[in-house]
Amino acid sequence: MYLPISRFFIYPLFFLGCLLTYAQDVSLIPTVDTLQRLDISWFEKNEDVNGGIIYLEDSTKVELIWQNNSYRKNLRKKNSPYVLTVLYDKKSGKYMGGGLNFFNIQIGKWKGFHVDLKKWVTFNDDSQDYPFTYTQVIDKIKKEYHVDLEKEFGKREYIDVRRGWDKKNPYDYPAYVVVYTLTPEELKNYHPDPRVGGSLPVNNYYYNTPRRYIFIDGRTGKTELDMASDEYYAIAEYYKNKIQREKITENSPSKVPNY
Repeated sequence: MYLPISRFFIYPLFFLGCLLTYAQDVSLIPTVDTLQRLDISWFEKNEDVNGGIIYLEDSTKVELIWQNNSYRKNLRKKNSPYVLTVLYDKKSGKYMGGGLNFFNIQIGKWKGFHVDLKKWVTFNDDSQDYPFTYTQVIDKIKKEYHVDLEKEFGKREYIDVRRGWDKKNPYDYPAYVVVYTLTPEELKNYHPDPRVGGSLPVNNYYYNTPRRYIFIDGRTGKTELDMASDEYYAIAEYYKNKIQREKITENSPSKVPNY
């Protein structure tokens, strides 16, 4: 859920890092002083330079984005999976809101002060649907697969964490999928999973590198599927069918995650 930015304002906070209730390495999380107004002339000068990408002295990457109702900054520390989004009013440079992402997951409570309602509002907070939190996913992958999702960002060719749930789909439920490319050593012993196969010969992995896909129940933390292949859509389809078959066997309503 995304509220139109023109409909709310945020009372200044000292830093957006406080939106995150817990992180295993807070040094990777960018922060900003929300009491400080945006220098509009600086933004407009740099927004058209180098694709709107600038780097701060500490190597933090700042992406400047011109939106219809606001100016936006996305901040990411070097080799960090956390991205902080900050929005500012175009006329005054006043801080208007924002929030934090871990890979492609919006985390924490994105808070705002609604002008019409004259009260604080919270949006993009679906944590109640995921009793097994993203920090627990970090711990699980680290302990069971020896992959540090926070420290591997920027080191592997590809690494990502997603979660999805179509509430209108009676077969769906909250779930995570962790995806990462295999290391050169792992690639030497790679064989496409026979359940979905593989499409490319070994010497073509540069174009479609095999990845490991780990599907995790967002309610219990149970690993529903662990598979390595270069065929994501085949894996996703296999996963749906697998869960559906299991639920039908249990004589209970099917629960098929939708990815």
